Amino acid sequence: MKLYSILFLLFSVVFVHGQSLPIDFESDILTADFVDFDGGIATVIPNPQSGGINSSSTVAQIVRDGGTIWSGSKIPLASNLEFTTLNSISMKVFSTAPVGTVVKFKLEGNGTAERDEVTTTTNEWETMIWDFTGEPSSFNEVVFMFDFGNVGDGSASSTFLFDDVEQVFGGTQLDLPVDFESSTVNYTTTDFGGNVSSLVVDPEDAGNHVVQAIKTNGAATWAGTTIGTPAGFASFIPLTLTDSKMTVRVWSPEANTPIRLKVEDSSDPTHTCETETNTSVAAGWETVEFDFTNQAPGTELLSVGLNMGWKYNMASIFFDFGTEGSAAEKVYYFDEVRFGDLSSSVKNDFYAELGTVFPNPTNREWTISLEHKEIVNLQIFNQVGQLLFSANPNSKVVNVDASSFSSGRYLARISTATEVGSLKLLKN
Repeated sequence: MKLYSILFLLFSVVFVHGQSLPIDFESDILTADFVDFDGGIATVIPNPQSGGINSSSTVAQIVRDGGTIWSGSKIPLASNLEFTTLNSISMKVFSTAPVGTVVKFKLEGNGTAERDEVTTTTNEWETMIWDFTGEPSSFNEVVFMFDFGNVGDGSASSTFLFDDVEQVFGGTQLDLPVDFESSTVNYTTTDFGGNVSSLVVDPEDAGNHVVQAIKTNGAATWAGTTIGTPAGFASFIPLTLTDSKMTVRVWSPEANTPIRLKVEDSSDPTHTCETETNTSVAAGWETVEFDFTNQAPGTELLSVGLNMGWKYNMASIFFDFGTEGSAAEKVYYFDEVRFGDLSSSVKNDFYAELGTVFPNPTNREWTISLEHKEIVNLQIFNQVGQLLFSANPNSKVVNVDASSFSSGRYLARISTATEVGSLKLLKN
């Protein structure tokens, strides 16, 4: 009976103190709810830095004083986190540490998952977001590790405030083809080896978005960017020995720049295939083709991987592969990541070259025309893929009333008797 009572009491304590997101530290979470480790000391305190984006009364604080480079604290949760819809974790952070300080957010439970982000400001509150797209619902502890990689000294720069820990929607998981234009897709990229990438406006086309990749000073010879989060694409890339190609539209400051493309299984990084090609254009856009039956030296054959049942749902791109980053940092761009060979990409770009739309952007009406062929079918979609307009004009010129369309970006899908292509539309 005594043993039963003790077990019941322990279960009750765990049940009472198990927490759930969101956490704002105003009432539910106490200092006693934290589990400190290896030199991290967490407390719940009155907000000493009220202002900016965070004027709440109470926040959490972690002071790192000695211990290990991974010291921190964690909070057990009452149930497992689910990332199907709310796929990212957001948290407000205040630090006097230098900009670029690593903040690791780790999930524990049945296995682990962790993401690193760096601070972008100092001596003021900022909102940081860690993307856990594709992670399973098997984690019931949230772990906070500030200034990861360094040993704390108990000073102001080793003291961190945080607040408002919550799950947020970070966009749907991306899938091929990737054009970086949808407002609802998660275009987070994952850098490694000293590469720095970001989603930017195309420097040669204000109506287009692309990823900028900077090979920084001292970057590794293998520095690159994973196209997406660590979860990879929503679907596996349908590579076979007879359908083995992908294309990427790239911009390089120099011709003959080696570019490597690597595919892998997001759940097993040993299942990979890599291939490489060179640019042919300097300071201009071109679409390059990658054939995975022509594997890069020292990497696994596609045939071997396929024979062993490997599947690939992640792709990483490496600019100027094999060369270390120099003080004269080089800037590259990429867009239009597609499965298929170069002829397919050219066909997809057919109407962008031979078709015209005017005015674009427009306030009232688009005039879409082809030079040599009749438009058999015309469809216009918004950024989330909803069909807004459809017609079968059988004409080389079509006028589309855009007055009822909201401001933003649209995609026109154009069919002739023999081909299908697309044009990007803009509405003011």
